[in-house]
Amino acid sequence: MKNKIVLLIICFFLCLFFSAADYPGAETGEKQGQNEVIVFGTCSMADGNLAQAKACAISNALIKGIERYLLVRIGKKGVVNNFQRLVRDIIPGSKEGIESFNILSEYSNDNEYNVLVHLKINENLINDTLRDAALVLNDYPDIKVLFLVSEVNHGWESFWWQDPESHTDLSLIELALHQEFQKRGFIAANRTSGIPANEITEDLRSHDLLDESILRWGRLFFADVVLYGKCESVNNNYISLTLKAFDVNKGVKICEGMKSGNISPEIENSSKKMDTIEKIVNLLASEISPLIIRSVTSDKAKIHTFTIILENISSFKQSKIFKDFLIKDINGLKSVIQTNVRGDSIYFNVDFQGDKDKFIQNVLNHENLPFPLYFKITEDGKILFEIEQATL
Repeated sequence: MKNKIVLLIICFFLCLFFSAADYPGAETGEKQGQNEVIVFGTCSMADGNLAQAKACAISNALIKGIERYLLVRIGKKGVVNNFQRLVRDIIPGSKEGIESFNILSEYSNDNEYNVLVHLKINENLINDTLRDAALVLNDYPDIKVLFLVSEVNHGWESFWWQDPESHTDLSLIELALHQEFQKRGFIAANRTSGIPANEITEDLRSHDLLDESILRWGRLFFADVVLYGKCESVNNNYISLTLKAFDVNKGVKICEGMKSGNISPEIENSSKKMDTIEKIVNLLASEISPLIIRSVTSDKAKIHTFTIILENISSFKQSKIFKDFLIKDINGLKSVIQTNVRGDSIYFNVDFQGDKDKFIQNVLNHENLPFPLYFKITEDGKILFEIEQATL
């Protein structure tokens, strides 16, 4: 019993020690600044060369300190989505961003040298480096993405948007895309939740979608981004994936890319085929996700909720036409829900990426406005649209 108590006490103090050593901001006699890090460094000792092992261990600690600082500075999402560039372009030259360091403790044996280092980061220099690399510096708001990606096997192309009501199961490429982008902090639009069939026009069912149709699909699911492309098995030798990314709120194409990976005919339709798909999805996501994030967050406006009143309607058909217009044509619309009916007026609650003035201008100045409208702001702050002539 006594031995167990001693062991528990030892474990308790070890936990305290490692907590203080491993995390920025831990207490070590005095409070650390946000630009201060405490880390371990270690290096094997070759031929008893203590000086060489010590220099190697300190270098190891400095790199680890920079890595830990960047993880906190950029945030988990930022590190995941910029990992390739960080490893390749930022971290190798980042020692210049260390303002000072000192050794807190050291220990060596015949095999290796260990050191505990306290270092201070030159935040201005690191910030300049990150800014020059155009990295996303903080965790960003949630980005909802819709995947419009077809599969081609043996010349046969399959795509869910041809018949959304029947294609309720996710394909292999959709599963891989969902997993990869969710890992990177994106939210995958649930296309299996379904939308009314009468809102899907024939041009939205085409295997070769126009840019405007792609954006309309994004608006139907209130997505921020649409990834449109094709995953094709070519001659049973390799898999090719092409993707185009569209910013739904801006109504523009952000970027496009292509990756491929070798497969063997004997492993086709096996779990190893999924491994190949996941690999190329990861490679392509590493390239395009930073571009997507920068586009979507560059002018990310706050989402506002307000009430719309559509007044002077003569039929519910007008209400549906107006709601469909908002969903299909108004950039920045996140949701629209009918909440009430009073006489010849219908009420909607709207979530919009921007303020009321921007929303009103987007509606009244749109070329596809279904009927002439007057507008005013009511005393309680609601947006009232009055149909000029109730002709439908």
